Amino acid sequence: MLNLDSAFLNRMKSLLGKEYDDFILALNKPMQKAIYVNQNKMLLKDFISLAPFNIEPIPYEEAGFYTDNIKLGKHPLHLAGAFYCQEPSAMWTVNSLLFKGDEYVLDMCAAPGGKSIQIANRLPNGLLVSNEINNSRAKILYSNIERMGLKNVIVTNNTSEQISKAYANCFDVCLVDAPCSAEGMFRREEKYAEGWNENLPKMCAERQLEILANADVALKEGGKLIYSTCTYSLEENEGVVKQFISTHGYKLIDIKADLPRGIGLKQAVRLYPHKVRGEGQFVCVMQKTSQNTFCCSNNLKLKEDNNFTNFEKINLNKRIKGYIFNNSTYYIKDTSMVKSGVHYMSVGVKLGDMEKNGFKPDHYLFSAFGRDLKNIINLSVNSKEAQNYLHGDTLDTELSDGYGAVLIEGCPVGGFKISKAQFKNHYPKGLRI
Repeated sequence: MLNLDSAFLNRMKSLLGKEYDDFILALNKPMQKAIYVNQNKMLLKDFISLAPFNIEPIPYEEAGFYTDNIKLGKHPLHLAGAFYCQEPSAMWTVNSLLFKGDEYVLDMCAAPGGKSIQIANRLPNGLLVSNEINNSRAKILYSNIERMGLKNVIVTNNTSEQISKAYANCFDVCLVDAPCSAEGMFRREEKYAEGWNENLPKMCAERQLEILANADVALKEGGKLIYSTCTYSLEENEGVVKQFISTHGYKLIDIKADLPRGIGLKQAVRLYPHKVRGEGQFVCVMQKTSQNTFCCSNNLKLKEDNNFTNFEKINLNKRIKGYIFNNSTYYIKDTSMVKSGVHYMSVGVKLGDMEKNGFKPDHYLFSAFGRDLKNIINLSVNSKEAQNYLHGDTLDTELSDGYGAVLIEGCPVGGFKISKAQFKNHYPKGLRI
């Protein structure tokens, strides 16, 4: 049984009325686990035919599946970026808006990265700036983006104000999955219940309004703003939305879904654990109807890396233009989106670094462009060789000298180098199992 603050329970009684007992009963049941399939790495039909554990489709997310309560973090397909472990209600937020596929999107509070991964998979011709203010969480965000092999994501580590100044009027869509009192996550992590107090929702609401105001600066006129929380409080949900639209030029967009509606805000939706197979969530979509006069930061002038061209000719089957940023080489979807005054974790796919003995490829290159290398070793998910590679061991091969990629069921997981018929494992030591 969860130990919940009496003030919180009284709030929920007032909010839910006759449904309160069902809500409490649901909170004391095991939470539902789920995964999101990264179609950048593996086609959905291939994953379904291959899935080595029980899966059940999530009705509102084509690439989402309920799973058994098992640990999947070290599963070879997880390490290869074929799927991401994500709470099912959290998947719903991105489904509140239909993406065309060419949008420029800002995920303002992105760590650990589940919603960013969903968005990036919906943007074959677009670009995502994925921001996280906390440095340690930004590193986790980057590692998840890297593991998914996403080519259309820039990862930043800034305040919402810094991002808004650098990227004023740049985005078609902005997601603010706001830091909140996390009432909807009490079942998932008891620390949230232990840290809750009656003043917390009000404190969070003030911060949420500040973040939304900064998101407004970054959003183009006509752009869509998705606001979500994992809490139930009126202050942080309907209260924040109403106060924000009263001071900014926005109209509400009705979310088409058979779900509980917002309280006094029928265009929004609320997810409860006694209503869905997941945790608590609030989602609202707004469209910007006003203009602002802010200008974005200057673009950084980036030079193409000619040293990478030689590596590319020897080791890859396709042309990848590399640009120099902070003394490393990157593939960048759109160089105009690299601005001054921003702390970047990554401006795109880190391809590698020039060293004394030549160009040394980065793990992100193998994860994103592994299928394009000339030397490829494709392993079965259940093979001993896959386990050996992930452990850091060598593999037997007759491939020619050069760099190559190891794939697991077609998903690039990491790299290697062949030199004088010797195999050198380039799977990062910190990721090995």
